[in-house]
Formats: sequence, structure tokens, C-alpha cells
Amino acid sequence: MEVKIIKEIYIDKEDVKARIHEWGSSENPTIICIHGLGSTSLSFIELAHLLKNQYHILSIDLPGHGKTPEFFKVEDYEAPNMIKWVDKVISHLTKGRFYLLAHSWGANIALHYLSKYPSKVINTMLLDGGYYLKTEWYSYQTSISGEIDSLQSEIDYYIKDFDEYCFDTLQEHIEVEKNNYIRWSCLLEEAARDLVRVEDDKYKWHANSFTATGAIKSMYYYPPDSIYDKLPSSIYLLQSTLPESMNKYRETLAEKFKNSTGSKVKRIDGASHLLHWDKPNEVVKEILNWFK
Repeated sequence: MEVKIIKEIYIDKEDVKARIHEWGSSENPTIICIHGLGSTSLSFIELAHLLKNQYHILSIDLPGHGKTPEFFKVEDYEAPNMIKWVDKVISHLTKGRFYLLAHSWGANIALHYLSKYPSKVINTMLLDGGYYLKTEWYSYQTSISGEIDSLQSEIDYYIKDFDEYCFDTLQEHIEVEKNNYIRWSCLLEEAARDLVRVEDDKYKWHANSFTATGAIKSMYYYPPDSIYDKLPSSIYLLQSTLPESMNKYRETLAEKFKNSTGSKVKRIDGASHLLHWDKPNEVVKEILNWFK
């Protein structure tokens, strides 16, 4: 009998509803994965396939992403409520301690979670997130005459980017996704298919600007550096290096993160922000060393 490599789990309780993807045996150490803004639980698909024999991997669709319903109020996306929601989901999935793997916005959530529930987490790995600060980003954008130089301009960007995303066919969407990344694979294509929903016979982005607004406001009003002094040192940040024009900006923030938290930091050469798609084997190597 063939064992299914990936399993889809749905939690449908009165206080929490979520979709989760699961790989590996529950007898192995558990890794909880938290994706970034605009992504889904399947963004970790390649890492999970490479790690499924050594770990039990549970990847969560955040509210308003993938197949998890959005919150009713923008304010519900704020960090204090979000980490309560995440903890409810995790409590349904495992009772033991676990490793935490998070990307981008998910890394911000992971740090807030870690500051609140440090005893539940063994070690944490951040994939190019948790060290970016919105105020610094807007200052950097201003310095290069960029378009996203304020909270409102970033919200406006996502209103257009998410809500106007629309294609007649799934293949058109796949081709756009292919062109966004350094490399491609069958597994990444499976993850890309998860990024759209069908509405009125059109393929639209799975997340909307309401959710994006909540996430961006949370990152702005609850910046990770506000909790640096409350974090354990069991954190490892993998940092992107592309585009190279951003490296000085990244280095400044990564150094602040490292000095303030005592965390380990490593740059992944030739990797953009979605570094686990660009360099999955390198990321897996670091995971195997850190999550042991």
C-alpha cells in the first residue's frame, strides 16, 4: 500500500478554523512552519519533501491565506491576537515541544510567538524575516526614491497587487510565477497552483487586500525589535542576498538583530527573499544542523 507523502488537515472548531499540510511521521521531531504574506502552507513543500523522513512537518495556512478563512476585523491580524490564534492551531496539532520554521511575515509572527511561549519551542529558524523593520524600510525606499515609502503607500500597493491579480487560465498564472523565480520544479508548480482561487471563471489571488492591510499594520505597529530583549538566543536567521542593491540595508538590520538577540545569522549567497525556493538544498542543510 502506497503511503501518501502529503496530508491535508482541516481544523473546524468554533474558535479556530485552519488548513494545515502535514508530511512525515508523528513519531519524529515536529517542525511547525509559518509562511509569509501572500503565500500558503505549501510554500514549504520542497523543504518538507527533503525533510519528511527525519521530521514530522506541519505547515499552517495563516488567516486569509490558502484555505484558512480570513479574520473578521483588520485589528484581528495584530500580533497579540495572531499568536493566540497560532497557539490554538498548534495545540490541536501537537502537545509536545517543537521546532519553529518561518518565512518573512511568518518570521515576525514566530518571534512574537516565541516571546510569549518560549517553553514550547526547542529552536527557531527564520527565513529572511523577523529582522526587517517597516520604519527602516520606508526610510530606505525614500532614499532610493522608491514607491513604498509609508504605511499607506504599502497598503495601496497591496490593494492593487492582490485585488487586481486576475487571469483567464491557470497556465497564465503559472507562467507568471515561473518568471518570478530563479529556478522552478514540479513541487514549486504545485505550490504555485495553491496561490489562486477561481471566482467568476477567473483565476484570482488567494489572499486579498483586507488580509494584507491587517498583516502590514501588524508589522508596523508591532515591530520585531520591540521584543528583541524578550527572545531566547536559540534563533538562527538565514538572510537573502539578492538583489545585491539591498545588501547594505539588510546587513544593518541583520547586525542589529544579531547584537540585540544573540541569534546566529548566515547569508545565503544567490538567494532572493523567497530563499527556500531559490536554494532549498542549502536551507535543508542548515535546518538539519540547527534542528537537532
